Amino acid sequence: MDLRLLCFALGASSSLLWPWLPSLAWGGALLALAILLACGRCWRLLFLLLGVLWMQLNLQYRLVWLDSLEAQTTHMITARVQSTEPQGEKFVRLLLHLDTLDGQAVTPNPLIRLNAYQALPSLPAGSTITLVTSLKPAHGLANEAGMDGRRLLLGRGITATGNLRRVVAIDEVPMGWRERWLGEAEAAWLGLSQAPLLAALTFGEPGGITDAQWELFRGSGLTHIIAISGQHIALVAVLGWWLGRLFGLRGAILVSLLFAATYSALAGFAVATERALIMVAVWSLLRWRKRDWPSHRVWLWAFVVLCLWDPFALYSAGFWLSFLAVALLLLASHLAAKPGLVRLQILLLLGLLPLQLLLFEGMAPLALLLNLLALPLFCIGIIPLALIGVLVAPLSTALAHGLFWLSSWGLDWVMWGLDLLASHLQLWWPVPGWLMPASLLLILLWGSWRLQGGRYLLLPVGASLLLAAWPAPSPWQLRVLDVGQGLAVLITRGERGILYDTGDRYPGGYNMADAAILPVLNRLGIRVLDALVISHKDKDHAGNRRAILQALPVRREISSFPFTRDTQLCKRGQQWRWQGLVFAVLWPERPGAGHNNDGCVLQISDGHSRILLSADIEKEAERRLLALEKAEGHEGALANPLSSTLANTLLVSPHHGSRTSSTPGFVAAVNPQFVVHSAGFMNQWQFPRPEVVARYAGAQQWVTGQDGAILVEADGAGLRILAERERGPWYRRAGAWWRPVFWRDEP
Repeated sequence: MDLRLLCFALGASSSLLWPWLPSLAWGGALLALAILLACGRCWRLLFLLLGVLWMQLNLQYRLVWLDSLEAQTTHMITARVQSTEPQGEKFVRLLLHLDTLDGQAVTPNPLIRLNAYQALPSLPAGSTITLVTSLKPAHGLANEAGMDGRRLLLGRGITATGNLRRVVAIDEVPMGWRERWLGEAEAAWLGLSQAPLLAALTFGEPGGITDAQWELFRGSGLTHIIAISGQHIALVAVLGWWLGRLFGLRGAILVSLLFAATYSALAGFAVATERALIMVAVWSLLRWRKRDWPSHRVWLWAFVVLCLWDPFALYSAGFWLSFLAVALLLLASHLAAKPGLVRLQILLLLGLLPLQLLLFEGMAPLALLLNLLALPLFCIGIIPLALIGVLVAPLSTALAHGLFWLSSWGLDWVMWGLDLLASHLQLWWPVPGWLMPASLLLILLWGSWRLQGGRYLLLPVGASLLLAAWPAPSPWQLRVLDVGQGLAVLITRGERGILYDTGDRYPGGYNMADAAILPVLNRLGIRVLDALVISHKDKDHAGNRRAILQALPVRREISSFPFTRDTQLCKRGQQWRWQGLVFAVLWPERPGAGHNNDGCVLQISDGHSRILLSADIEKEAERRLLALEKAEGHEGALANPLSSTLANTLLVSPHHGSRTSSTPGFVAAVNPQFVVHSAGFMNQWQFPRPEVVARYAGAQQWVTGQDGAILVEADGAGLRILAERERGPWYRRAGAWWRPVFWRDEP
């Protein structure tokens, strides 16, 4: 049975690696094969195949409705409120179960997330609302580093996102018991310094926690304590077990399950709590049936039940971190009868390190020490006091306030200690990309040495480490990063870099510096920028200028707009050499006010190919550029584009592909072989415009919102270009990634 469960889990988990989503034709072939395997009693292969089939059918069923979103971006919807997540004074995120889309019923009532940049009335869970929204399939940035937005959304069960345009109607339901209970608790902790943290610990309401506090928790490795997770559910279940022992074994099981279910309900049945509740239910059922199963079998059953209940759970980082942590604890009990707390923490730290580096691209070196100090404080004092305060809040506000005060006092000391550490030490360490595979190889090397029968792995693992450390030449590279509706271009050679523009910054704190630029710089090991070029002052180009300047040293700043006295003004005729490349400024003629037509147009050449970064210039600047070409002795440029200084191998299109740019004369003068449009996915301006795409019909074109970041590097006497969404699993692919295909090359 254990091997069959393991095979089902492996088959289901394989969906994370599928290069495309299989069609029903594949499903029919696999089903026929499953029947043959059942007839032949090949149970392990059968369960492996059943895991694959389960994920294939579920993913198709849950994603097929996204086809309705391709024709247009604005929709009238009716939905039921699951939760509201305030992100600021006039910024709320709504989680909704969709009932109708443009008057048509939607099955299976998918979960969507909307951003509302306006003040909204109170929306109790279960309220029905009718809205005008922009809606598009779940999407995220696609860069070689940074959070995988699509996987993150799918892991929460969210299949589409959008913005609220207009509220048409609200049908409120009476406030539910959870909201009333939360109101009683809020009245009890009113005025306490750590009230937002108490709301997060007890009700899973993290909206009041600031970005700075989240940074502290991430750097200290305590995020899993603050955000309600399996650890909290397990703690509540243990408390219920102790109380229930008064009524015997079955009474303890019932009370334990009741406590866990109640706490999950208080947390709004968030994804993480729902999964933990299922694990507690599996354990409780086995104990009820008096099954004396080994721990690893319970672990496998919980894994399989979660896959059956919520297939999207496999796409959640929390799912893998929690299950791997439990697996490591089981391994520790196998290696030693009674492993000490320090040994357990070391095993968890090292065992989870490769996965943490893969998912979060950084590490918290003090996490082991801080967890050893904080876990007892939270598990014995802060969390139990807060939970008891929640229980008594409807009965006695004064008693609940006293309990919350004690819990808040403990949190005050924790935050004071973390602030003190953060003021003297860097708690979170971003790491270069090579450290994740290196850490995995080192763990394999240690395992090969320690585990019986693993010595034969020493040679290949050691050889892999040697090859990874062998020095190799560093060619120049250019990346047009995927920063949504904006622009950021990174030019690198080895650990040296120049950044051209910085993308946008949004209400609520989300910004392209943290989401895309800094993760890529960390992945490449770039600690200093030789130059920061800001084409002009528009927010989608300069929105993260200060963030970049604060995050790492910048040797010089160049812009067409004088941000500070130290800003070197961009002007036509400037040239400089850098790492074997020649940079030439083609525009503006003189620094301006920072508008579109003042943008700093930069040409980069390696002697064989030329790349033109054209900012947001529009037709007036393009015409003037053509006139300057003619006036400066390039009269034959229009007849022979190769003689023009505007002729380039690759062009990053002006103004994201707007119809106000890319005039026919400019396109003919540049005559690019390759064009990259830096534009957001299904953006409201429909950039790049179809007529602009048609003007570049002779060139190969990419759109960062569709194709992800574009990597450009020298390939002999030409350029080699790779789009980020040309590789990776099905949910990272370009185009209609949710649409099943029979062959890999189908649209």
